[in-house]
This record gives sequence, C-alpha cells and structure tokens, in this order.
Amino acid sequence: MRQLPVNHDPMLQELAATLILQNLSLEELRRIIGVCEHWEYAPGEAIVTQDSVSRYLYILLSGSVDIMVRGAEKEQVRVSGVEKGDVFGETSMFMDVRRTASVVARTQVRLVSISRDHIFEYCNAMPTAGLKILTFIIYSLLRKLNTMNRDLALERESMVTQEDLDTLKDLFPKTLDQIIQASEP
Repeated sequence: MRQLPVNHDPMLQELAATLILQNLSLEELRRIIGVCEHWEYAPGEAIVTQDSVSRYLYILLSGSVDIMVRGAEKEQVRVSGVEKGDVFGETSMFMDVRRTASVVARTQVRLVSISRDHIFEYCNAMPTAGLKILTFIIYSLLRKLNTMNRDLALERESMVTQEDLDTLKDLFPKTLDQIIQASEP
C-alpha cells in the first residue's frame, strides 16, 4: 500500500465516473476531492481486515477486490467482489462495528478513502450532495443485503433435507439378503 497524491483534474473525472458520486455537480465533486485520500494496493494486499474497526468508506477507482470471510475452518472464503467505480465499507459511515469481511486487492488497485468525520462535515456543508451520497450508501447496503439473502436461499435450497434422506433410504436394500436378491439375475 502506498499513498498517492491527489491530482485534482484527473481525480475529478475519475470520481464523476463512480456510482456513488456520478450524480454530483462539478462544484460538489471539487469540494469532495478535498476530503479524499488516494491509495494504491498491489494484488493480494489486504485493504480491510475482518474484525477490525474502521471509519472509512472506500471508492474503487481502478482494479477489482475480493470480499473474503473467515470460514468455519478459519480459511478465507471469497463471498463476492467489487469492481471499478463501486464502493465498500459503507457500514462504517453509521457506526463503529467490527468489519464483517476482509477486502483484498485481486488486481492492482487505486482507490480513495473518506473518513466518516469528513463525509459528515461534507454533508453539513453541502446538504444536497450529502443527501445524494447517503441515499446511495443506503441503496448499496440494501442491494448487498438482497444479494446475500438470495445466495443464502440458494444455498439452503441445495441442502439435503431429512425428507430427502428418508426417500433415499426407502430406495436402497436394508439387509444383506435384499442386496443379494437385488444382484441375482
């Protein structure tokens, strides 16, 4: 990880192309650049670690990241990904809670981070822009919740139930005599 300088003109165009900031005016974008920190990560480098507490929202300017969760065997399991133009870390805008996942750079990544304090200062100074940003954050959280609910439902549908086992049990021979009879011509 290394911090990069914030070059205003190129950054203005990049931020305008992100989902969270695409509806901001030129003036609103110029003002938010002042609260952004610009970072670069190498492939495989952790950006966020599960169970850490952070007050930062991240906007992906280039590259892609994997969202990883520690599984039952303590190994990292990929649960989703985030691509250029999208965000992660939205929950940190509302409360100090432990991160529910790790975020790892899949490719070379450039992003901006914005602290909760800076977002709220910005929202107070630019209420219309703040409303746009907070609306997007809420929408993004709801979209991610919906995706996780669908994934969970699919996983549960694919599980073998007791009823399935009972049905299979009735199809197979129960005694050695039944097995022998089933194999005789």
